Amino acid sequence: MRQETRAVLLLTFLSPFLAEVLGGSTHPLQLVVQPLSFPLLWLFYGSGVLLIREAWVRLGRGKVGLMLLGALYGVVEEGLVIRSWFDPNWPDLGALRDYGRVFGVNTSWAVLLTAYHATMSIALPVLIVELLYPELRGRSLIGKRGALLATIAFCTSAFAFAHLTGYVPSPGQYSVAILSALALFLLARKFGSRDVPFTPSRPFTAGFISGAAIFTALAFLPKVLPPLATDAVGTLALVLFFASLNGNERRAVLGFLAFWLVVYDVLLELTGVIGEAILGPLSYALLFRRLGTANRARTGQPRAEP
Repeated sequence: MRQETRAVLLLTFLSPFLAEVLGGSTHPLQLVVQPLSFPLLWLFYGSGVLLIREAWVRLGRGKVGLMLLGALYGVVEEGLVIRSWFDPNWPDLGALRDYGRVFGVNTSWAVLLTAYHATMSIALPVLIVELLYPELRGRSLIGKRGALLATIAFCTSAFAFAHLTGYVPSPGQYSVAILSALALFLLARKFGSRDVPFTPSRPFTAGFISGAAIFTALAFLPKVLPPLATDAVGTLALVLFFASLNGNERRAVLGFLAFWLVVYDVLLELTGVIGEAILGPLSYALLFRRLGTANRARTGQPRAEP
């Protein structure tokens, strides 16, 4: 199997696996009870992350560009396809139900889910593949024909997902998502080759804190802070993660995932989501080992610390 093919398969698998399965939206047991659920997620997330990576490569591979394009993906999924931005009864709102809803938009949910998708659905899968296949950095994985097929796959699966929810936003609500996506795209074109202009001294710690902050903003801060403050925490956490990549990408990635795949998945198990406390930490251990092996092969170091 060609290296590019292996990279494509891994990239497209990691996006739904990290964001949906290990993120708790699609429970491990659900994959057994509903065996067709993950293939549809793979088609949707996988084609989306492929298209975002291709755009990122063309825009210069800056960390700011990856952040903005990842956010763009989040807007498209949650604002235009799933439409959870607008549905006041969306089942996953949790602590954000009736919180930060302005002119028919779940604003805090929109901001925080955009940060979540920018990291878990897009940036982390892209960065993991870049770390495992450094020789493919800056190269297209699918070419023009592959990009066309990915676009068809994304539109087809998006159409299917869009019909799984009954909420129909107004034209004004749709315009919020469309204008947000357009603004992010234009910003990515302008600043896509740039990096975040500061570097935390401890990328692993910064990555862990940013992951924990996004979760805290989603689950707990709405109980104690006003919406604008909660949104600011989530946005700053997003910027912190992409800034941590300036120091050491591997350590920043492992730090972020240490929270979501270990701490968060154990918490999910304690709330009754069976299988997460095993699947999450095992996945983290495998990624830790694979990324460490790739790092040693690249640098010639005998051992890699997080």
